[in-house]
Amino acid sequence: MNKTWLIIVGALAMGFAVFLLLPYVLSEKEAAPELPAVVDVQPGVVAETEPVVTEPEGDEEEAQPEPTIELEPVVEEQPSATAGYSIDGAIGASEYAHSTQIAGVEVHWSNDATYLRVGLVAPGTGYVSIGLDPENRMEGANFILGYVEDGKAYFRDDYGTELTAHMADADRGGEDSIVSSAGAEWADQTILEFIIPLDSGDAMDKPLLPGHTYTVLLAYHALQDGFTVRHSGRGTGEIQLDPIP
Repeated sequence: MNKTWLIIVGALAMGFAVFLLLPYVLSEKEAAPELPAVVDVQPGVVAETEPVVTEPEGDEEEAQPEPTIELEPVVEEQPSATAGYSIDGAIGASEYAHSTQIAGVEVHWSNDATYLRVGLVAPGTGYVSIGLDPENRMEGANFILGYVEDGKAYFRDDYGTELTAHMADADRGGEDSIVSSAGAEWADQTILEFIIPLDSGDAMDKPLLPGHTYTVLLAYHALQDGFTVRHSGRGTGEIQLDPIP
């Protein structure tokens, strides 16, 4: 009987002691720091959660600077030698500095140090021609011939090869030196305009000098077009070029 009570009393004392120590044991467990999760990484495998940083190798070439792009220089377009000239097959009242009439053909002209501009108004609807600085009749003259057919103007640069004959510069080894040209045709007249160099450098063209006076030959046909048609009217006159200060 005494042993039984001793066992009971001892068990109660033990239980009471556990009851008293239980809060301390629980608080220690709660205060224990959490251990980081252990990730089992196989050799040679990088965990997905860790950033991969690649360090540059010491023997790699240094980054080269980007090549410099060289821009081509912009070349400004030079104005045309005929800029400001009205070459349109119409002759205004003050478009040319000088004018005269030869064999019924109005001859208008202006010049600078480089170019000669000419406007011709001929009666009829055929061709018109002008020869500059002939030596003997037609021989040696620089001819410009033109006509208008079906609304289109045709011009040719010729040279006086004989007393009564001329031939295209291009057919004699020269060049057509007409810089610009235009023409118009009405019921009773033909209008031609053109620009030529004073000195084209072509052996088939005679140089013209500012300030000099030159003989000119005028010819036209009242009805027929072409470069080889015989004229229905012709005449001779003079023009004087403006000197260049």
